[in-house]
Amino acid sequence: GGGGGGGGGGVLSERCNVVLTHANADFDSLAGAVALAKLWSVTRPELPTHVVMPRGVNPLVSRFLAYHKHLLPVRGFKTIAETDICGLGVVDCHSLERLGPAGSWVHAAEHVTVVDHHAVDHQAGGGDIKPNELLLEEVGSATTVLVERLRALAGEPGAAATAAPLELTETEATLFALGIRADTGQLTFPATTPRDAHALAWLMDHGVSQSAVAEFGQPRLSAVQRDLLSQAMDEMRLAEHEGLHIGWTVLNTGHGFVTGMAAVATELLQLLACDVVLLGVLHTNAKEQPFFSLIGRCSARAEGRAVDLQAILSRWKGGGHRAAAAASIKLRTREAPPHAGEDDVLEEAYGVMQQAVSMLVNQVPEQARAADLMTRAEHVSACRPTDTMEEALALMNARRKRTVPVLAEDDTLLGFIKYRDPIKAVGAGKGGQQVKAWMRRELLTVEPDTPFADMEALLLEGDTGRLHVVDDDHRLIGLVSRTDILRHYALYRGI
Repeated sequence: GGGGGGGGGGVLSERCNVVLTHANADFDSLAGAVALAKLWSVTRPELPTHVVMPRGVNPLVSRFLAYHKHLLPVRGFKTIAETDICGLGVVDCHSLERLGPAGSWVHAAEHVTVVDHHAVDHQAGGGDIKPNELLLEEVGSATTVLVERLRALAGEPGAAATAAPLELTETEATLFALGIRADTGQLTFPATTPRDAHALAWLMDHGVSQSAVAEFGQPRLSAVQRDLLSQAMDEMRLAEHEGLHIGWTVLNTGHGFVTGMAAVATELLQLLACDVVLLGVLHTNAKEQPFFSLIGRCSARAEGRAVDLQAILSRWKGGGHRAAAAASIKLRTREAPPHAGEDDVLEEAYGVMQQAVSMLVNQVPEQARAADLMTRAEHVSACRPTDTMEEALALMNARRKRTVPVLAEDDTLLGFIKYRDPIKAVGAGKGGQQVKAWMRRELLTVEPDTPFADMEALLLEGDTGRLHVVDDDHRLIGLVSRTDILRHYALYRGI
């Protein structure tokens, strides 16, 4: 049904503007909708602007609204006549499907504005709303896009002055902060930008209640959710593909829709140390129509390996982002008998899950091998076993190396020395001794085709910062270091 709002059951006839959240609204969608309504109260003051949640909200937002609904410009879906809508705003959504029963309002409105923070591939079926105005910014949160515009109206330095500078209420500032925090993972998600942090800092300067953020910003699993989490952990199928750990399962609730399963998927990702989790939940509505909720969550590591959950779930007209997406799929739609049994429905749900897993697997490229990452031997500083420790120290100082391999004349790997070894030797008056008397012979070696995941595990578990890549005759052909691992992840622009 329509997500709650002020007012009773009847339609109140008045010309108005409306801002819509998407179905099962999250904090970013609600906060962005309220922010756009706030913006229009200044830029389009001729008509009132209402926020409508056309098909429910997630449990976190529901709890927030239970305390704050009366402080926000929220109206129920059934209290607004489609013919009264002048301007329509859509926040964090490009799809008519995700607007539920309010989808027809897009065609009825005189002017449509879409606000979003990630582009949609319309050719791939990702969006079918054609707005008159598109506010699209590559930031971490849709709310950020609107907070920046509110900040300009608030008379900030360098902004165009307004007759009456805009002011935020504590509730508005807190809600906007919750929206930015939710869609940026408290500023930790890879898509987060400095603009998100600046917007959040500005909000904190303008009335955010940190106590309210702490109270309403963290998910709390219900008893039902905890039971389903336990069941999912027991039944989760786990696999490794090209170095990524993938988990998926299908749960049959046996009853109506269970809210908040996205939080369960997030918990599974953390508790099982997976890179990607696909959680399917089978449920029925009041008309005994089976639906399959498919929820995806992935880590920054998986996102860096080209995993795009939004692209996968758009196959079923789902929405979200690369690292977090969901779809609600109506089952028994493909040549199924009208009274298909529970086994048939389960089979169809598992079929959807297998399609999603296959699409995920196809997204992941082959992982890099040692030969792809290594610094080649001709660029590696090395000692000979007959070099003196004084010569080794001079080499390491000149090349600024903390560890160097020791190679025979034919480049066979014999061992390595650390910087503290020649320091100790020279300090003890033994600088003239040969390297072979001091070198360490416990080596970590890998072959050129060793996969990235294996190399990463060796470096994390071992006491050395490099792996020696050798051929079949134990000749050194390259080195893989921690720096090479970081460079492969592209975590830093300067490495």
